[in-house]
Amino acid sequence: MLKKIIFMLLLGCVLLSQSVMANLLISPTRISIDERERTAKVTVINTSKETKTYRVIWSEKQSTPTGGYLTLPTTTETSLSPMTRISPKQMQLAPGEKQTVKVAIRKPKGLASGEYRSHLLFQALPNESTKAASSIKINMIMSYSIPVVLRVNRESPVVAIERAQLAKNQNNQRLEFALTLKRETAFSSYGKLTAYFKSDTSAALEKIAEIGNLSIYPEVKKADVTLSLFNGKNLNKPGTVIFKYTGEDEYSDINFAEYTLPITTSMLKL
Repeated sequence: MLKKIIFMLLLGCVLLSQSVMANLLISPTRISIDERERTAKVTVINTSKETKTYRVIWSEKQSTPTGGYLTLPTTTETSLSPMTRISPKQMQLAPGEKQTVKVAIRKPKGLASGEYRSHLLFQALPNESTKAASSIKINMIMSYSIPVVLRVNRESPVVAIERAQLAKNQNNQRLEFALTLKRETAFSSYGKLTAYFKSDTSAALEKIAEIGNLSIYPEVKKADVTLSLFNGKNLNKPGTVIFKYTGEDEYSDINFAEYTLPITTSMLKL
């Protein structure tokens, strides 16, 4: 019985962690600071039905080639957090209440050119009034982080799509694309990767897949990206797939990379 209770509590941890963003609205979810700017603002709204306490701290993370992050134990030479100040660092919000969090930047004199990044971590603290029904109590701290980037003497990132191939997802048996993107220069890219299909019998381009909010950070030289087809879209005839990685936000006027993949009848027999 005890093991069953523990299992149910741990399962609850997983489900609650997946719903953090459902109870906490953060805007924006990414901050890019120009070297001439001195402050940035983030709006936090408690969208749950109970009063919540949130803590705001810095977290250092390293991007991985396959997506996601590794949490680092300490700051690095490219961490942004040592040159910042957060206000407030903790807040209590009633249902529907919002709070503006300010990030002040204090650049040291002679700061070297390059990109500096830390992640602003919002932690939803457990309510002290919540009592466990049994003698077992697990205090869960749910959290969500957003990247904050400062670029000094920014240069436009150079990105190339080195490889693209058609594959089959082993879970749902649907076709998908596996791509490798290579980034050069010391600055990250940010944008969306889109796939368009043109059949051999038509000149029309059809958008069949897209992934947004795609960043390739300086610590990642090559990124492996999986691009899944939209629901209702299928590849069932030969033609050509055109991939385009285009910039968004501060890179909205940049086309980073393009790649063409011929689709043959034999490839569709995966």
